[in-house]
Amino acid sequence: MPRALDGIRVLDLTTALGEATGRVLADLGADVWKIEPPGGCDARLAPPFVGGACEPPAGDPEASLFWRAWGRGKRSVVLDLADAAGRERFLALVRGADMLLESFAPGAMEDLGLGASALLAINPSLLYVSITPFGQSGPCAREPATDLTLAAAGGLLNMTGNGDRPPVPVGFPETAHLGATQAAADAVLALYDRNRTGRGQHLDCSVQAAVVWSLMNVTGYSVLGQDPPGFGDDRAGRSGSMDVVPGLSLPVCEPCRDGFVVMTLVLGAQGAFGFDAAMKWLAANGELDDDLAAVDWMTWIQQIQEGKLSVADANRGVQALLAKIRTMTKAEIHAQAVAQKWLIAPVNLAPDLLADPQLRARDFWVDVDGAPLPGPFARLAATPIAYDRGAPKLGQDQALLERAERAPLAPVARVDAAGAPRGSLFEGLKVADFSWIAAGPLISKDLANLGATVLRVETETRIDTLRFIHPFIGAPGIKTGYAAANMNQSKLGVAVDFAKPEGIALAHRMAEWADVVVENFTPGTAERLGLDYETLRRRNPRLVMLYTCMRGQTGPERKHTGFGLHGAALAGLVGITGWPDRAPVAPWGAYTDFISPRYALAALGAALHHRDRTGEGQCIDVSQIEAAIHYLAPSVLDHAVNGRVLDRAAHDAEWGCPHGVYATRGVERYVAIEARTSAHWRALRSVVPELAALGGDALDARTERVRRRAEIDERLAARCAREEAHGFAAALRAAGAPAYAVLRASELHGDAQLDARGFFLELDHAGFGRRKFDGAVTVFSRTPARPTGAGPLIGQHTFEVLRDVLGYSEEAIADLAAAGALT
Repeated sequence: MPRALDGIRVLDLTTALGEATGRVLADLGADVWKIEPPGGCDARLAPPFVGGACEPPAGDPEASLFWRAWGRGKRSVVLDLADAAGRERFLALVRGADMLLESFAPGAMEDLGLGASALLAINPSLLYVSITPFGQSGPCAREPATDLTLAAAGGLLNMTGNGDRPPVPVGFPETAHLGATQAAADAVLALYDRNRTGRGQHLDCSVQAAVVWSLMNVTGYSVLGQDPPGFGDDRAGRSGSMDVVPGLSLPVCEPCRDGFVVMTLVLGAQGAFGFDAAMKWLAANGELDDDLAAVDWMTWIQQIQEGKLSVADANRGVQALLAKIRTMTKAEIHAQAVAQKWLIAPVNLAPDLLADPQLRARDFWVDVDGAPLPGPFARLAATPIAYDRGAPKLGQDQALLERAERAPLAPVARVDAAGAPRGSLFEGLKVADFSWIAAGPLISKDLANLGATVLRVETETRIDTLRFIHPFIGAPGIKTGYAAANMNQSKLGVAVDFAKPEGIALAHRMAEWADVVVENFTPGTAERLGLDYETLRRRNPRLVMLYTCMRGQTGPERKHTGFGLHGAALAGLVGITGWPDRAPVAPWGAYTDFISPRYALAALGAALHHRDRTGEGQCIDVSQIEAAIHYLAPSVLDHAVNGRVLDRAAHDAEWGCPHGVYATRGVERYVAIEARTSAHWRALRSVVPELAALGGDALDARTERVRRRAEIDERLAARCAREEAHGFAAALRAAGAPAYAVLRASELHGDAQLDARGFFLELDHAGFGRRKFDGAVTVFSRTPARPTGAGPLIGQHTFEVLRDVLGYSEEAIADLAAAGALT
């Protein structure tokens, strides 16, 4: 079968920071040429390694499992760009390329005469994609960074960990992938404009901005000049439980017989239904006191608030459930959760991922060179992702240089030279957005900000949970929630009640109008409503429809639901995060909802590219858990190849030393510092002579530093305790050592680098006026994102959309309103 990006050639110059970008493009069918320096790219030096060593085996450029995971599907050619002859051969490749990917420090490519301006002059249709820690401009643009320090710089690190200890990162380096996969998505989306104009452009992606984009509701507190409760000076007082009513703390992560599970016992109708089902199950098995078995657990919080149920009795019920869970295995708990719709999920580690019944039923794991790797991050019906080769050996495709001449893929239809220029990247693209909460709205937000007309469909009869998420700008209510306004920028709000037949008829009209439909209902709901792809494509054969849900559209657990907490646990992200002497902690927010939209956007852009070429629409199935597992692919390989199981280790990572978050002067102030390379270490000890006293050149080797981690941490912690976080981090970066103050929400708007990039921008909101909102992760040189406003209120534009966009008469609109379809 064809693949969506057939015919697209990509030159991949990225370092490990951006390695995931080319991998996403290769998965979608692009011909990705990894241009490696003599000796190989630095991804070949990234742990883990075959054999479990901390350092790469001498003379073996194929031992890195990081490279095996992220180099899959690429070709390898060796060119020395520091050599004039090498540059000439490279320029010949550029003339026939569709995309170029690079992640060097800003200015490095320009110094070689290979910057964006120079290469776009040679090939005007080139999409030149730069992925860097801080973007191409700003005071920190050329300063060093790592996954840990970028998590600090983007505000994500501050939001993860136990309140009485320093913040901890996700337990495997994945921060850079937030930027790299966003860059991949944006590169594919940029093909939409290039197909119409024949013109390329420069895409400037900032990993720091990608991290901020992943904070969900946190930047709402930035607008208020506040920190979320428990994440500022009051950090030490924050517990790991949910404090719903005074005297009742609900657990989040609890032990079971063979590990841990996460749970949500209260959160809207889903939380109430799941907890009620669990309590009925306990009662049916004779494991709940008779008086508690008689309680209506659907409304238990309301009963406490009304004085009808005591906190003591409620807590007795919760403890009965926890006692039962401690006797059960993760697999047993998960089976019950699936069967009864509990919002409880196992905290998976690598062995659990490989044995997961839903992943196995969907044939997710793919054998590559005798070891399992994650399979498709998206299921494209007409252009499925296929894997025909693993990561290449160094220089294995060198012979391709002798027959590399080609022209870039021609545009579909050039705009007449005398015609008006396109106003935006997605000018003319029409999207019906039937999604809710986080993952779906984030996908359509990017489309809207890049110029698509996006109809945001909601109903007042079942209000999106996103509208109830704190903080509120003003009095709490469905018109003042910041998160909903932030995640639905530039959309048109339309109120439609799908419970009414007239509402379904209106949805069908939208699908006939649309190029794209996005939905994230529980699988089976779209079919029940008559809003599934098979039904809609009969009305619109060119339609591209994106389904995104937790577990995918097929398999025995397809209807199993949950929130980001449960997705992160099932995807293996919770189990590796936290302190070894405590229960795991979840990454901040709905973390899988921040990862999966990037993959979904890449798949959606590729499907639109295929449609431009063939006229064929298709449906796309994105499992948020499957997409997120890709970030952990090297650790799964480490288990399969070396028998090692990555578990939570707080800051004690083998890929860097020091790799820590250290308390500084002030209340709950921290700085993140990491030395991955010998150059980083030498720069660090030049500023911290206490470290130089530990020894000479022997500590240049990461293995030796890891061995002496305790001594290094002790001396560095003592020095940090005397320093101010921001100033000390700046001094370390200036010397060449990666460091960043752990930014709080209240500091994001004042961060000099984000400010220089113009990341935050002012938009108008109908409920609370003009405020700052998150901007674009990637700056497009020719077709930049131009948000038109904050997210709409429910139904804010219903009349205008029905009349001016969908072509309804005023009489027909009145009939729909009278039928109750517009509520």
